[in-house]
Amino acid sequence: MANESPCLKTMLLVPHNCLLIRRRRDNMKAKILFLVLLFIFVDSDFCVALERSSSISSIESAKELGNVFVEVAKREKPAVVSITIERTLEGVTIFRGFDEDFFKGTPFEDFFKDFEPPRHKREYKPKARGSGSGVIIDQRGYILTNNHVVSGADKIMVKLSDGREFKAKIIGTDTKTDLALIKIDAKDLPIATLGDSDKIEVGEWVIAIGNPFGLEHTVTVGVVSAKSRSGLGTGTYEDFIQTDTSINPGNSGGPLVNINGEVIGINTMIIGMGTGIGFAIPINMAKNIIEDLIKHGKVTRPWVGIGIQDLSPELRKHFKVGEEEGAIINQIYENSPAEKAGLKIGDVIQEVDGENVKDAQSLIKEILKKRIGQKVRLGIVREGRFIYIDVITKELPSRLAGVRGEEREEEEAKPFLGLDVEELTPELARRYDMDYEEGVIIVDVESGSPVEEVGLRKGDIIKEINHRIIKNLEDYNKVIYRANIKEGILLLVKRQN
Repeated sequence: MANESPCLKTMLLVPHNCLLIRRRRDNMKAKILFLVLLFIFVDSDFCVALERSSSISSIESAKELGNVFVEVAKREKPAVVSITIERTLEGVTIFRGFDEDFFKGTPFEDFFKDFEPPRHKREYKPKARGSGSGVIIDQRGYILTNNHVVSGADKIMVKLSDGREFKAKIIGTDTKTDLALIKIDAKDLPIATLGDSDKIEVGEWVIAIGNPFGLEHTVTVGVVSAKSRSGLGTGTYEDFIQTDTSINPGNSGGPLVNINGEVIGINTMIIGMGTGIGFAIPINMAKNIIEDLIKHGKVTRPWVGIGIQDLSPELRKHFKVGEEEGAIINQIYENSPAEKAGLKIGDVIQEVDGENVKDAQSLIKEILKKRIGQKVRLGIVREGRFIYIDVITKELPSRLAGVRGEEREEEEAKPFLGLDVEELTPELARRYDMDYEEGVIIVDVESGSPVEEVGLRKGDIIKEINHRIIKNLEDYNKVIYRANIKEGILLLVKRQN
């Protein structure tokens, strides 16, 4: 090897050096690969840890929410009461016992002749029993419930959560809102906290507490499904909170509570069994009624003296309102605040003290917030122009106290005929394929009503009532209001030109 040429040695060393370099590179690759795999394993463990942490966090959140429901139920259940009532069934009489000659002349005469007849006959009226719920709102023993729970009751018993029972008396009722206030003589009463129903939002949690089917202090949970529901045909002022919280017979009069443990509504009705569609009266509506019932034993309401209705497409066009919202006046009462202020039939009310009016129901809601004798600024559209008119409210007259409010006064004050009419317009005339002329046209006839029985139909034009010429809705309302259906009403109608 001593004679090896340097070139050969060099040539021999090159592969050796390359091998060392390759080994070093392979070692580095191995290290890099190991580190990468290590990071993958570490990252995988980290993801698993995150998933576990997220799962634990979700469970803890659910537990926290559940604990909130538990605390609200514990705090509010004591203020919820079970109400049972007895009422006499009117028109039903049952006789007990019989006279000596009761079976004379019948096949049973011989059989009963040796029996001693009763000395007198007894008659009695059977009793019906019902149940519902209520909520204690005052240390003096005032309990808020539904009118339909206690209406007509001869006897009302209230059972508290601690088992005590008391006889209750009715302080006052309000058929328009289906609310009632009853009172018990008791001490150391738990009281519910009344919240602010105007602040509730669709989707927030609510809890119903009551006695469905007699199952005392049942708690169910749901959400607010909608606000300001109306058009349910209950014959009341309708401004309901809709909820999917399970409400069943017996829940009526019980509280609907928010997640803060505040009463925001009084459960009152459902649509069908197990549908998840229930309704509660907003507690803010109840607050004013409670005050009136305690002070006066009845509810007093502000009154403007108008009949109103929602705007139809035809009415919008005729009264030049466009697509704007509002409620149109179709009746002005004589000597009413509205008449004195200069309001007219056909005025479209769009504002009440700066608050927008969406429809007839929202107008009623705004008027009911006012005090009797308060000046109210109405923003109206008249003949295409927007103007303001100030009206001073009066107390709703007693003769109208049983009706739904401003939008129904004209219907209840007038005799029931079973028809809906509108002022005839060129567009309505075209729709019914008739010549346009002055008058009012029948747009709906109720099945089984007096007018259906005498043969009136949709599309008939009323020309006269009791020999008085009818040119428009104002004429119609004035004449029909004074009519007496018991004496008969004479209608002159025009049919198919």
